[in-house]
Amino acid sequence: MKKLAAAIAIIALIATPSFAADMAVKAPPPAPGPVPTWTGFYGGIQFGGGWSDEAVNYSPNDPASALIFNGNPSFSGNQPLASSYRIPQSGLVGGFEAGYNWQAGSNWLLGLETDFSFSGMNGRASTTSIFSNGGGGLTQSTNAEQSTDWYGTVRGRAGWLATPNLLLFGTGGFAYGRVADSANYVVTGNVAIVSSPFGALCTANLACFAGSSSAIRTGWTAGGGAEWLLDQHWSAKIEYQFVDLGTETVRVTAVAPCTTSPTCLSSFNAAFRDSFNVVRLGLNYRY
Repeated sequence: MKKLAAAIAIIALIATPSFAADMAVKAPPPAPGPVPTWTGFYGGIQFGGGWSDEAVNYSPNDPASALIFNGNPSFSGNQPLASSYRIPQSGLVGGFEAGYNWQAGSNWLLGLETDFSFSGMNGRASTTSIFSNGGGGLTQSTNAEQSTDWYGTVRGRAGWLATPNLLLFGTGGFAYGRVADSANYVVTGNVAIVSSPFGALCTANLACFAGSSSAIRTGWTAGGGAEWLLDQHWSAKIEYQFVDLGTETVRVTAVAPCTTSPTCLSSFNAAFRDSFNVVRLGLNYRY
């Protein structure tokens, strides 16, 4: 028995190194992945919706057009027309954007971005009152329309990285766009609006005064939003912009003069505020 036990011990000692060599070696922990960086060029698409509720403001240019907005005291029951009211405007927007980011340290970012958007924003509004010529009550109205065909911006961006993949940013800079504004005046009867030497001849239910403007205007924009780095190449964002393209004053002129003299044409001004809000989503590829 003693000889058997000694033989088993010798065999065990000989086999131990070979068994240990066959045992699986524990794998080392994986190396940490690269820290994401926002620095670099990017480009992508964006889409959303725009809206505004700015006012159009009317002002007469002569005594005849003043009778429209101030009322004619010579005729009982004649009511003035409102000289200001709001035009609700809304529609879809969408287009392209591109830019460059500089990440400063682990928490801050500076950038420059430009975008161009097609726009379906438009709106119209009107106001009415009683026009009395002494022989009965007629209805008079002004009608205004406003639209934005397209717009673009060139903006700086500054942001804070709440996490390595989540950017909270503010933005602002230059804006430009093509806007169209128009207004007219209509009476539901054949009347003459005259305060010598100015006036207009109005045909029932047709535009008696009319004016429009369509132009590329410039201004400024400001806003902010949040952007998520999905991986090292793709990011998604949500953004708000306020765009102000200034005020456009349209001269609304009598369609027919009160006499054959062109100097008899009456007119009034319609001042439109061309500004709007935009909320949009974006998807960018980072190079």
